[in-house]
Amino acid sequence: MTSLDTAPTDLPTTRTPLALEDVPALTALLNRVDAAEQHGEPAEEPSIREWLTMPGLDLERDTLAVREGEQLIGFAVVDVHTSLDRDGRVRCQLMGAVDPARRRRGLGGALFDWAEDRAAQLAAERHPAGIPAIFRAGGGRDPEQEIAGEIPLVGGADVRPLLTQRGYERARSWLVMRRELPGAALPSNECEQVQVIAPEDDHVEATRLAHLAAFADHWGSAPVSPERWSRWWSAHTARRELSSIALDADGTVLAYVITSEDKPGMLHIALVGTRPEARGRGLARAVIARTLAAAAEAGYSHAELEVDAESLTGATRLYDALGFVRDAVHGTYEKPVGRRD
Repeated sequence: MTSLDTAPTDLPTTRTPLALEDVPALTALLNRVDAAEQHGEPAEEPSIREWLTMPGLDLERDTLAVREGEQLIGFAVVDVHTSLDRDGRVRCQLMGAVDPARRRRGLGGALFDWAEDRAAQLAAERHPAGIPAIFRAGGGRDPEQEIAGEIPLVGGADVRPLLTQRGYERARSWLVMRRELPGAALPSNECEQVQVIAPEDDHVEATRLAHLAAFADHWGSAPVSPERWSRWWSAHTARRELSSIALDADGTVLAYVITSEDKPGMLHIALVGTRPEARGRGLARAVIARTLAAAAEAGYSHAELEVDAESLTGATRLYDALGFVRDAVHGTYEKPVGRRD
């Protein structure tokens, strides 16, 4: 959740749930935040509409908008997973932002209060008593000067003092890595008895099942429902022709790359995975190589991805070998549900 505080004005504020009619205003708000924080990741209305209509999200109960007069100045969204993560916890994702011109007035704390209360309530509704639940929030990007060294223990994102004040602790670091295209020569994507191709519509469920198997041992991962997977699969930013899957003779997806185009000219590698029983055969290298070659041929100038800095599968070594370089570090923060601030 982005920092949510501001200077007072004479206009009254109101608090209501978000609605689909807020898509233009919400997109504009997120772009003001992006410009102020220099992330270079502008929002688009189609993506925001897809987010607000994500299966399982109840706008009336799981969102809150703060308006100053007619202007949207802040919001919060709660997403509580229906399945438990690898460690048997209920994952409660808290998201939000506030207009940069209206910070330092307590909106951050107020929206976090609402989000935590709603997430705890929803976790109790969806899961039996006694199941541990965790609040999770994005901690933003680490200071540029620290990227070249070791993974920093602390960073400079605006939201981090608020997270620390509320009892959140840094739980994970994520490396953003980029590769110029076409760049250095890529390895062959041919693997014995395996077909490496772009996925088609009838591969959607087979790829989801491969993803469930591949991420079952990953930190913080929880099974994705068919409904949410289908939404990601068919999102307007999805680039299916540049995604890749490795199929065995029986049609089982052994490895996959799912891509999207969130910024013009930049291919985003959203997901990479290999079934545990198929690891060690070079399949991840093969599907990534096919995707990068296809992206270069399609005219993309760069590819980027985000990887767990502590990946158990050694993914960072693979991406280094494929010519990716480290561009930024982001942090994820957590707090157990029920812990006092």
